[in-house]
Amino acid sequence: MKKFFGSLFGGLVLGLPLAYWWIGYDSITYSQFNLAGVDEVIVREMDFDFVFYASLLVVAIAAALFIFWSWVEKKSEERFYRNDSGNSK
Repeated sequence: MKKFFGSLFGGLVLGLPLAYWWIGYDSITYSQFNLAGVDEVIVREMDFDFVFYASLLVVAIAAALFIFWSWVEKKSEERFYRNDSGNSK
């Protein structure tokens, strides 16, 4: 569980700034005039393309971190077993 949540946290920390820098957030605003007795109504919407691509980037980075972490653990275990078996003679 530590590896999963660590990878997910790393994906968020690395992925969100990269997404904001690479993809760019475009706020969508438009004005409606004379709507329901109000002179001007400003409507702000979320950029769903940014949210979708940012979430894909976060998941991809988290998966890469998880795979890298698993590889490092496997190599360290192999090194431990190799050194341990050589010292037992």
